[in-house]
Amino acid sequence: MSIPSKTVKSVTYYQPGSIPENPEYLGEFVIRELNKLGDIIYNVAQLRLEQTNVEPEKPRDGDIRYADGTNWNPGGGVGIYAYIGTAWTKLS
Repeated sequence: MSIPSKTVKSVTYYQPGSIPENPEYLGEFVIRELNKLGDIIYNVAQLRLEQTNVEPEKPRDGDIRYADGTNWNPGGGVGIYAYIGTAWTKLS
């Protein structure tokens, strides 16, 4: 599966632009902001979790991984897990 060229990066954070002082440019500003939001939504929709067989060395709160359930089994078998606080919690 090839990644569409529209995907800029896996995680993109929305940073609002500066509102133009001249109201004449407000329409262009809104279009740019909507395009940025659309790209972020597109990237999230394209997110694909690859199955992994090794626990991440330094998990961070909120990390999401797809455990293979054999080599790496956080407790509930194969599935999607989130690192919450200090432990992996099965989501599905």
